[in-house]
Amino acid sequence: MNAQVVYIYNGIKDPITVHVQSRDDDLGNQTLALNENKNWGFCELISFKTLFYAHFYWNSRTAFFDVYDAQTSLQYCQKWKMVRVRECFWLVREDGFYLGKHLNPFPEGWTKLYDW
Repeated sequence: MNAQVVYIYNGIKDPITVHVQSRDDDLGNQTLALNENKNWGFCELISFKTLFYAHFYWNSRTAFFDVYDAQTSLQYCQKWKMVRVRECFWLVREDGFYLGKHLNPFPEGWTKLYDW
């Protein structure tokens, strides 16, 4: 198993609410102010079938999508290294949702994956 941490940062001036779940875990609702983050760690299964999804709420807008799966993490998150936690960073902005390997200043290193 490999250790993994996923971060979701709010890049919107208004608060947003995030509700993260997997089949086995409900991490509940969390309201994030500008620049605050929700993060959680877990061990990726040998089968690479770990899946977390999230509901996002911002004023009257909502979005729902997978925030962690093996395929997306291999493409957009940090590479696996021995004895190091692998990290994925989501950035929520007014125009959509971005994923990156590092918490870089926007827009360097970020890839937009979803719209509101």
